[in-house]
Amino acid sequence: MLRRQTFLENSKVLADSGEITSDIWLRDPITALWVELRAQNGGTYNLANTLAGCIDSIEVIDGSNVLLSLDGYEAFAIGAYRQGHFGQQLIAETEDVYQNCFFPIFFGRWFGDEVLALDPTHFNNLQVRFKWNLANVNAVGATGFLTGTGRLNILADVMEGATPPVGVVTYKEHYSFTTGDSGVEYVDLPTDYPHKALYIRSYEAGVGGLSNISNIKVSCDQGKFVPLDMSKSNFLRWLSLRQQPFNYKQALKVTNGTTAYFVTKYLEEVAYQPEVADCICNAPNSGIGEQTVLLHTAGVADTAYRNVGAFVHGFLPYSTAYMPWGEYDDANTWLNPSLFRSIRLELTQDGAGGSAFVVVEQVRPY
Repeated sequence: MLRRQTFLENSKVLADSGEITSDIWLRDPITALWVELRAQNGGTYNLANTLAGCIDSIEVIDGSNVLLSLDGYEAFAIGAYRQGHFGQQLIAETEDVYQNCFFPIFFGRWFGDEVLALDPTHFNNLQVRFKWNLANVNAVGATGFLTGTGRLNILADVMEGATPPVGVVTYKEHYSFTTGDSGVEYVDLPTDYPHKALYIRSYEAGVGGLSNISNIKVSCDQGKFVPLDMSKSNFLRWLSLRQQPFNYKQALKVTNGTTAYFVTKYLEEVAYQPEVADCICNAPNSGIGEQTVLLHTAGVADTAYRNVGAFVHGFLPYSTAYMPWGEYDDANTWLNPSLFRSIRLELTQDGAGGSAFVVVEQVRPY
């Protein structure tokens, strides 16, 4: 088996918003797609605006048959969890620089998995559909992304001469809602294919990881089998034993009193490095993925915007938690829906205003 990299889109020039569809004419199995969106910051700055927030959706479709459906936050977080690191990213608020958002989409258990992969021969009209808007967070211009600077790369990691795979890993945003002050949000999960993992995202600024969710429970056949029932704090501590924290660099544009926002939204630790001589930057840290920066130059609170580098270490990229079922490479340990008539996720809420999403990772046989 030989591996080759084939561009489906190579530095495609994008409008500031829109939707494109790219055909997949390949016939050999695809182990992964690599997706990258780039755009240039305006000439003033581009505060708290990463390109993941500009990706409305990425889908892999075959007519009305949807194999993948995620937004940018979900796709980035899943790629990070599946790799164990972020990969090369340029996350920056500083003027004129190009930012990028770069992530893989795995169709198997690992790169080069011949058992599970996307096999185009099983589909009639396989396509990638990508929808974006560079103005989702900040308006296009001097304090956002510059008009006309969007570029898209989609790269297929192809296994030439591989044995035909028996199935493919799929990812879909299954449910979304806004959290309330109290109550339980019941989410009926699909029972068609084996569950390999569950991703839960809930975010509200100023609150932190898994905002406004106090308990996570999965119940099969109305309580006959309960594989998970934990408070959020126990759930996140338990997950931290299975998953390493993420480390990445971020370029900030801050003045004294600015709020700096980070990709990791739980228990982040930040080392600040100002560019200006005789400048000191630090911040109180409550571990919620954002910090109010204290910036002093020559001992005086600095009201000018300064370039400050940050080395960030933390959990929950874009406030997304990853719950793997069993071992990533052993199908016998995954959650098998054929054993049950229903699988229900129960999310207990303790605060209004959180934007919550549930993504299901499944293995679909051919």
